[in-house]
Amino acid sequence: MKSSLLLLSAIAMLVPACQASEQPATEVATVDTSAEEQAIRGQVDRWHQLMKANDAAGIAALYTADGAVMPPNAAIGIGPEAIQQTWTSLLATPGFDLTIVPEQIVVAASGDMALDRGTYALAVAPDGSTQTDTGKYVVVWRKIDGEWKAAADIFNSDLPPG
Repeated sequence: MKSSLLLLSAIAMLVPACQASEQPATEVATVDTSAEEQAIRGQVDRWHQLMKANDAAGIAALYTADGAVMPPNAAIGIGPEAIQQTWTSLLATPGFDLTIVPEQIVVAASGDMALDRGTYALAVAPDGSTQTDTGKYVVVWRKIDGEWKAAADIFNSDLPPG
């Protein structure tokens, strides 16, 4: 009986302590994924403006510090300097005209990463006659200090090899 009283006394002291330690669940901030998608679309629009301005440095600034551009049939460009070199080369192609069309942008519930999948149309005229290409791309976006930046950018042609 004495041990039962001790056990009940111990339980009686623990119950209020347990109840006091129960905290209401912290509220998770709700991310407006639609607004974040629009912000990414704004970055794509900015990308178009920078391409028309032939601004490879500005395009490179759209990427994260450790970002990567992965063009077809070329080495990966990692980091601002390599990304800028890749875009300088692309923009220097005579007749270069690139249109990027996001078809699906999926923003993570956390609001700090997103997937952008779409198509592109490219025209170049390296020998004076216009050549066209269509293809697809994927950009992984990360939100850094409140701004969406491209962390990984890969694209490839729909044209058959050769």
